[in-house]
Amino acid sequence: MIKLLLVEDDKSLGQAIKEFLEERDYRIDWIQDPDDLPLHEKLKTYDLLLVDWILGNKEGLEIVKSIKKKGIKVPVIMITVKSSLEDKLKGFAAGVDDYITKPFFPEELLARIKAVLGRYCQIKEEIKIGNLTIDSEKKVVYLSGKRIELTLKEFLLLEVLARKRGKILSYDFLIDYVWEEGGSYETLKSHIYNIRKKIGKEIIKSIKGFGYKID
Repeated sequence: MIKLLLVEDDKSLGQAIKEFLEERDYRIDWIQDPDDLPLHEKLKTYDLLLVDWILGNKEGLEIVKSIKKKGIKVPVIMITVKSSLEDKLKGFAAGVDDYITKPFFPEELLARIKAVLGRYCQIKEEIKIGNLTIDSEKKVVYLSGKRIELTLKEFLLLEVLARKRGKILSYDFLIDYVWEEGGSYETLKSHIYNIRKKIGKEIIKSIKGFGYKID
């Protein structure tokens, strides 16, 4: 499941975007005050950021610059009324990956999200690892052609590890990604244990003291 962060102080627009994307199975967190921006480790759990250029007394562009300076490699789509070439060049120089200009149709925003995610995350609807198949659209998993029943949180864990195949994902990253609140190392460990019981122990590897990975 794709996880997005929306930074938008317009309540009507923010609610409309959130509802539209959630109906299409995107997971979206929405903050209206840029001072509530999540801390470094949690920001890294998002697949994409949607940031309004004008946020009260703050500029979304400054937020993007700050995020990029911290080395957080998360793609950004800027929501803006600014459409001049000069403004767009400023944004690209700051690390913005794409723009959508107000007013816009929700379908256009969705198309831009898919395009950016496709470039940066190489997201596939179906992920294959040996005899394991993960269908991200239908949220189902098959092992040697047989459907494996996973809970939603088990699916999210397996999917993110598979999508970021070859990378070690820390305990904190996985806890923030799946639970946001109420998660713990013991809870994560228990869910990984349950997944391994269902798909086999060899697919998810433990990196002692740090996290998990799928090769």
